[in-house]
This record gives sequence, C-alpha cells and structure tokens, in this order.
Amino acid sequence: MKKKKAPARRSTVMRILALVRPYWKWMAGAMLCMVLFALFSGASLGMILPLFDDVLTVDRQPGEGGDLLPLLRENAGPAWETLGSSLVSLDPAGTVEAATGVFEGIRATFRRSDPYQVLLAVILGLILLVVLKNVLGFMQIFFLSRAEQGVVTDVRRKLYDHLLELDMGFYSSARAGDIMARFTSDVGNMNWAMTEMLMSVPRQAVLLLVYLALALWASWRLALITLLVFPPAMLFILVLSRRLRRKTHVSQERLADFSSILQETLFGIRIVKAFSMESFESRRFAGMLEVHRKTETSLQRERAFASPVTEVMGAVASAFIMWYGGRAILSGGDLTTGRFLVFLAAALSMMSPIKIISHANSRIQSGLASAQRVFRLMDTEPSVVGPEVPAPWDGFSEAIEFRDVCFSYDGVTRVLDSVSFTIRKGEIVALVGPSGGGKSTIADLIPRFYDPDSGSVTVDGHDLRTVDLQALRRSMGIVTQETVLFNDTVRNNIAYGAEDIPEERILLAAEVANAMEFIEEMPRGLDTVLGERGARLSGGQRQRIAIARAVLKDPDILIFDEATSALDTHSERMVQKAIDGLVSGRTSLVIAHRLSTVTKATRVLYVEDGRIVETGTHEELLARDGRYRKLYDLQFSTG
Repeated sequence: MKKKKAPARRSTVMRILALVRPYWKWMAGAMLCMVLFALFSGASLGMILPLFDDVLTVDRQPGEGGDLLPLLRENAGPAWETLGSSLVSLDPAGTVEAATGVFEGIRATFRRSDPYQVLLAVILGLILLVVLKNVLGFMQIFFLSRAEQGVVTDVRRKLYDHLLELDMGFYSSARAGDIMARFTSDVGNMNWAMTEMLMSVPRQAVLLLVYLALALWASWRLALITLLVFPPAMLFILVLSRRLRRKTHVSQERLADFSSILQETLFGIRIVKAFSMESFESRRFAGMLEVHRKTETSLQRERAFASPVTEVMGAVASAFIMWYGGRAILSGGDLTTGRFLVFLAAALSMMSPIKIISHANSRIQSGLASAQRVFRLMDTEPSVVGPEVPAPWDGFSEAIEFRDVCFSYDGVTRVLDSVSFTIRKGEIVALVGPSGGGKSTIADLIPRFYDPDSGSVTVDGHDLRTVDLQALRRSMGIVTQETVLFNDTVRNNIAYGAEDIPEERILLAAEVANAMEFIEEMPRGLDTVLGERGARLSGGQRQRIAIARAVLKDPDILIFDEATSALDTHSERMVQKAIDGLVSGRTSLVIAHRLSTVTKATRVLYVEDGRIVETGTHEELLARDGRYRKLYDLQFSTG
C-alpha cells in the first residue's frame, strides 16, 4: 500500500541530541565533572615540576629554609584572593592571570621552605588531586547513567508506541526478527554511540587539551613537534570512520537476518520436526552465520587497525621529543629537568586520549548505523490513520455497507474487485468460497486494518475513514483461526487490558464460551498461567478463551475468521456452540471453510476471485445449483 512521503529528516546526530535534551541537567552535571576531572588530571602531572625542580634538585639541606605555611600565605595569599574575585566576576583573563600568580607564589614558597616540608606538601597535594579526580570520575558516571538509561527507555517506549500505531500493511511485509533486533542490539549500539559522542570523546578531548596546554607551558618547541603527528592521525581516522559506518550498517542487516531465521525456527519447530527438515534448517542457519561471520570479521579487523596506527605515530613523535629534550638538558639550555619531565609526562599522557578516541570512533560509527535503522523504523508512517476531526458516531446502530470496493496489497494485483454488499444490524452474514478468494480481506477492511484502493466501506452511513479509529475497533470483537494468547493467567487473557473486572463477569464470559469445563480442571483455575502463546492449551481450548475474551468485551459487531477450520470434530462442536451463544442478537460476519457452520446465517455470500458471485440464504443457494451447491456437495458427499 502507498505510504505518505516522509518529511525531510535531521541528521542522525542531531536527532540523538534531541533525545538527550530532556536530560540536560544530568548531562550538564556529568560534563562539569568531566571538565574538573581533566583539570585535576593535568594538575597531578604538573606536580612533577616542583617535585624535581624545587625539592629533589635544590642545594638546601633538610632543616634549612623557613616554615612552609607562613611563606605560602605571604607569597600566594594575595594572588589567591584575586583568583576568587575573578572567578566570581566571571573574568577569564583575570582568572588566568591570578592562577598564574598563585602557581608562581607556590613555587617561590617551595624554593624558600624546608625541603622536607615541601616534599610532604607535594605528596599530600598529589594524593588529594588523585582522590578528587576519582571522585569526579565516579560522579560523572553517576550523572551520565541516569541520562543514558533515560534516553534508552524513551527510545524503546517511542519505538514500541510507534509499532502499535503502524497498520497491518507494514506487518505483512516486516520481519519480526528485524524488528526485535532494532529493539535490542540497535538501541543498545545507539546508546553506546550516544555515550561515546557526549561523554567519552569530549572527556578525552578535554584531557587532550589539558595535556597539550601543559606541554606548551613546559616547552612550546617540543609541543610543536608533538603537534606534527595530529593531522595525519586525524585524516586516517576520518577515512577509516566512513568505511566503518558502511560496513557496520551491513553487519546490522546480517544480524537482523540471523534473528529472523532463529525466530522462524523457534515458532515453527513443530513443522520443522514433522517434515524432518532439521538438516535443511541447519544448513540455512549455517549459511547465514557464515555471511555474518565474514562481515563481522572484516569489520573487527578494520576496527583493530586504528589503534596500532595511531600508537605508532605517537611513538615516533615521542622518539623525537626524547632526542630533542635530552639534548637541550645536556647542553645546559633553559629547559630544566622538571619541565622536561612534565612535558614528557603530558606528551605520553596524550597517547591514551588519542587511542581512546580512535577506538570510540568505530563504536560511534556502529552506533550511528544502528541509530539510522531505529530512526528509519520510527519514520515509517502508517497508511491507516484516524481522522483529525472524527464524524459524530455513538456506536453501531444501522448497517455496514461495502460500495464498489477494490483493494490490492501491492498496488498492482487486485484482491477485491468492485465488492458491494450490506450487513444490517442484527444480521449474521457468512462468507464462503475457495481459499484466496478475498474473504479475510473483506473482514480486515471492516475494522480498518487496511483502506480500500477505491470505493468505500461505511458504518451507519459514515465512511470508515471519517470515524474515530479507536471507537470503531472498540465496537468490534474479532476471533480468528490463529488465536493469540499471552504468557499470562487465564483471567488476564480473558480480561485482556481491562482492569477491575469483577470475577463474576469473567466467569460468565467463560461459561458462555464453554470454557469453564477445562478452566475448572486447571491447577489454579483462572489464575493458571497459560504459557507462551497459550502452549498449555489445545487448539479448541485456545479458541474458547478467545471467544470468552470477545464475550467480555460485549461488542456490537462480531467477526469470526475461520475460527473452527483447524479444529477436530469435538472441539469444533464446542467452539461452534460457544459462537452460537455469542452471535445471538449481534451483528456478525462469519468466514467459514466448513459449510456446517453457516447454516444459521441470515445471508451467505460466495466469494471467488475477489468478487461476490452468489448471494442468498443457505437454502436459496442450495436450490440454485450454483457454486455454493457444488461446494456443499463436495463437503457432504458420501459417494
């Protein structure tokens, strides 16, 4: 069926950011902790300078020099007060100048103080910085986990709600395994991409900037050598990221194929065993696994290639740094041992952020490919939607009418061709005919699972497309050949979605559906769990639970789509008895393969090749000696 054209969409990254927006407070807290974590990391490295230049290489002996604290107040006190004022007034230039003054005051204090006191102060300061850094690292995860889990929950909820809004045309072509993969692995990968983009990469980038600033402060000449390695590394990462995203998208598609085959096998295991097709299914699954293995192996190899290349580039830069810095110290230049060690520590520390960023890039590309799959599903628009302003309709009161209805599932092959008929209130209309004639399609148009290509279906004179969709479906009860039960109690399967239903009503519905005879034999009666898809019940028992569900709903319109065709004779009789009790006095459409179930119908429509070719009562159609009579004789012939 035709879909509405989707509007232009924002980039994948921008859509992820829009999902994060409701949690901006948590993200802001995480980012503040991230920046402070980076600053304390740089400060802990900076402690190397006073340790070497002001403690380990000074000429004073222990016990010489003044007391540390009075000298510290004298040298750094005024600058510290200025720093506080600058921070309060949000003066960046003043803050930098004051911070420099504090640092120089501390170093001046160290040069004039007792070396033992300075050593102790440096050690305590280093421990304090490390403790604060790790507390901030924990707080960053504390804030981030709340935001990222909130986003994951929102995405899955929105995706689930959107799936509930999609029409049956979507489900007739979509694979359940593919949808499941988008809920699980794709949303998980999307979460990883969000975490990497908003936290991991920014955190490593800030650390990189802090280490770079520290390196520039220690020796700008050596820093320039270090910077030479960045352009080729960034170019390499950019080229690799494009290849990774393409391959990751293919890998996710293969994973969806894998999930679909697995789900089909689990749901159809009875057929697999009945036809001795274990070997065939094993080969089919092995072939899919092999395709996925090759795709994933190639992807993993390219991911693994990024880290070694960036590390080798860093090692080459480090070799130049050590050679140049070592020569500068040995020649007695202005580069002190402390400054060189600070620079070396900062330069080597830059390797970890670069390496993590290169690793993060592959995860981001994988996550963005998954996010595109998730958003593509979210962007799928239903072709059946309720009207913006519904027509006034207070419930079924007159008739359902098909007027020259034509329909096709693919827009090409007609399944219904100029179908016209009326179901008046209180009538029981039966549809019979060969398989594939269009009977179930007619039934699916009444609750608007699909819309006709041309013509119209009306209820009480209103085109269904003008009636509130939820109100229309609430007025109907539908029982199909493939009964859907949930892994829940008998009570909740009958009451399905309705809360605070008195037990008496549930028991009455089960009684009308002839279900009490087996419910009473269950270990816990109405509170017995039925298992997945009602696996603990027979086909006839599942159908009677479904009929009890329809009884409890008390609908104006009933639709039975071959509800007894897959049952044995005894089960069919029990279910038919339940159906007879339910349709009494109600407007009903009954699709039947066995003609024994339609003898009580007000009218019988014989449907073949998408057309209604015969109409009348059971007796009238038998008397005409037409297609219905031939079908009847075929089913009830004793010769």
